[in-house]
Amino acid sequence: MKPFSLHTVLSYRKRLEDIAKNRLFEAQTEKQKVQDKLTEEENGYTQLLVTLERLQTEGIDILDLIRYEDQILFTKNRIISIKKTLSEKIARVANEREHLIQRSKERKIMEKLKEKQNQSWQEYLNKKEAALLDEIAIIFHDK
Repeated sequence: MKPFSLHTVLSYRKRLEDIAKNRLFEAQTEKQKVQDKLTEEENGYTQLLVTLERLQTEGIDILDLIRYEDQILFTKNRIISIKKTLSEKIARVANEREHLIQRSKERKIMEKLKEKQNQSWQEYLNKKEAALLDEIAIIFHDK
């Protein structure tokens, strides 16, 4: 009797690996979006500082100064928040990468197991065939 076929198990493992690849890609995309947003905010922050410095040298109204300082503080807080989100996204990418590596290893192990099982089955069939041929040779030799 032929042993259990591992084709279904291998296709399931392949599907799990594909899902892990997709999740890693999504995590990397989200991380890149947050990275771009952080860069944009930092550029805006730098621009605010340059504008404030320029206005202070030219002379600025106290209400405008307070408004610029509030805007700078708001932007600083937003940058801190984005950096926190970015670190979470980086951690998620690392977790998804590890998950993908694990899935890939599992699939490769199952492929090797399938190959070994197929090889064992072929050896078994070869032994059976050799025994049958020996039996036939003995029967014809006796006649």
